[in-house]
Amino acid sequence: MLSLIFEIMVTVDRAKLPFRMNTEGYFLNKNRNILAQISDKGYVIFPGGGIDEGETPEESIIRETLEETGAVVVKPLKLISKLKIVWGLNWAKTDKQKDRYNKFRGDKMYFFCGRIHYFKDNLEILEDTWKGEKLIPLDDAISLLEEGKPFSDDVKKYRETQLIILKKLKQEF
Repeated sequence: MLSLIFEIMVTVDRAKLPFRMNTEGYFLNKNRNILAQISDKGYVIFPGGGIDEGETPEESIIRETLEETGAVVVKPLKLISKLKIVWGLNWAKTDKQKDRYNKFRGDKMYFFCGRIHYFKDNLEILEDTWKGEKLIPLDDAISLLEEGKPFSDDVKKYRETQLIILKKLKQEF
């Protein structure tokens, strides 16, 4: 008996997918250190994440910052930029990102800045909780981002926005 295998290609019109609502925060302490970590791959990570249903962008970044770092930030925060990022074909590297890639076209980012009030001692350890150092000098964060140039097309707008924000913070704080 002859068995036939048919492969059905389903194409998704990515332009019709919604954007994932997301936040990122740039929070300084009194010594001009910024709340950030250096990843094991050498790039700078700032607190942030997805906006939950019923949550404002400001509520989201306050929650995400506390969950990830234990930092309690001074309210109100300053919304300093917004950016839509369309994910390219090679954007998704992890299983979590691949799942998101199938649901969303990209990120609609809300960038906030502010001051760190204090760090909570009894932080609940979650999947995205930071370990190790949580503060780095603002100049080091700028230098690390600058070293990543030229940026690849899939992160260029995002990294350039980060640099603009950090340089502006350096002038204002």
